[in-house]
Amino acid sequence: MYPLLKGLPVTARRLREDRILEEAAATGADPQHLCAVFNITPDTGLRYTRTFHPDPLSDRDQEDKL
Repeated sequence: MYPLLKGLPVTARRLREDRILEEAAATGADPQHLCAVFNITPDTGLRYTRTFHPDPLSDRDQEDKL
């Protein structure tokens, strides 16, 4: 696959990340589905899911620190 990318302004890693984000958008950002399809850890699946559904508690955590 790498010879196909030679000379292009993209890496295999970026293509994979884009594919995972596209799959998350198409399937309603289900972290379990992402883990099964892409063989990623649950933490990584949640990271991609939070792109579409940010954690509401993270805003409160930031306010508490102020």
